[in-house]
Amino acid sequence: MTKRRGSPLRVALAGAGMISWYHLTAWRNLGEQVELAAVCDPDEKKARSRAREFGIAKVYTDRDAMLASENIDALDVATPRETHAGWVEAAVMHGIDVLCQKPLTPTLAQAQELLRKVDGKIRLMVHENWRFRPWYRELKSWIAAGRLGDLVLARMATVNSGFLPDASGERPAFVRQPFMQHEKRLMIAEVLIHHLDVMRFLCGDLRVIAARAARTLPEVAGETMASIFLETAAGAPIEVMGTMAAPGCPPRAPDRLEIIGTKASAVFEHSVLHRLGPDPVEIAFDNEKGYQASFDGVIKHFVECLESGTQFETNPSDNIETLRLVEHGYWAAGLER
Repeated sequence: MTKRRGSPLRVALAGAGMISWYHLTAWRNLGEQVELAAVCDPDEKKARSRAREFGIAKVYTDRDAMLASENIDALDVATPRETHAGWVEAAVMHGIDVLCQKPLTPTLAQAQELLRKVDGKIRLMVHENWRFRPWYRELKSWIAAGRLGDLVLARMATVNSGFLPDASGERPAFVRQPFMQHEKRLMIAEVLIHHLDVMRFLCGDLRVIAARAARTLPEVAGETMASIFLETAAGAPIEVMGTMAAPGCPPRAPDRLEIIGTKASAVFEHSVLHRLGPDPVEIAFDNEKGYQASFDGVIKHFVECLESGTQFETNPSDNIETLRLVEHGYWAAGLER
C-alpha cells in the first residue's frame, strides 16, 4: 500500500511513559511531514504533560474513544508489551497503520497469532531501534561492502550496574523504567532482545545452540544475567551476553561489540567504532545523540515506507525471527522447560 498525501501524516501516540519523549521528539524532527494529533494514556496527568510539551491538541485516557474520535493515518504504540496486541487489533478495526514498540507481543506464540489477525489488513512495523544506531549502520555498510571479508566470529556484550543500588540507595534502571523490576522475562526479553536483533542485522540468520541465565537479585523478578551462544548459517560462532548487576560498573554504558572477519576486524567500545587491519578507521560517536538518532531513524523509515509502499526493514516477519531467538534462548537456558 502506498500513501501519498498533500497534507501531513496524522499520527496518534499510545503511551506517555518515559520512552514516549524520544518517540515524540523523533516525530517532531520530521517537521511539516507529520501532525501529532492525539496522545492516549490511562494516566491523564502523564498524557497532558506530553501533550503540552509537544503541542498535541487532544488527550485521551481510553483507547477506543481516541480511535473512534480521531481521523488518524498512523498509530505509534509505546505502551507496555502486554497491551500491544490490543492496540494493534483495534487499529486494524479502524484501518490505521501501526508502528509498535518491541517486543511486538510478550511471546513468540502471541506474535504469530497477532499476525494471523492482521493478515495484511494494515501496514505494521516493529519499533526495534537498536539496529538504527549510527555506529551499527556504519558497521553494516562496512560488512555490505566486503571490507571485513567472511565472518569468523562475533560477540556483543552489555554490562552495567543499573539493577544495583547506587549511593542514594536507588536502582537507576528501575527509576528510569519501574516495570523492569517486576518483569519475569527480563535480561533476555527486555534487554538482550536488542542485541540479538543487531546481530541478526549484522551477521545474517542465526540459531541458538546454548544459553545460560540466572536470577541473581532477590529484589528483581526476572533473570539479571544471560549468555546466549549462537551460530550463523555458515557455522561462525556468535555470542550475546549481558548483565545489569555488575558491581563497580556505571549504571548505563555503551555496548561492546567485536566482529572478526577474514580481511579485517571491527570493534565498538567506549562509543568508538574501530576497523582494524590493512585499512584502519576510527570513528567516535556521541552515545546520547546516537540514542535519539535511533528513534529518528526508525520513525523516518516508517514514514518513508508508508509513502513509497516499500517493505519495512523491521517488518513483523523479520521481528518474528528475533522473537524466535529470544524464545530459544530461554529454552536453552532452562528457564522455560
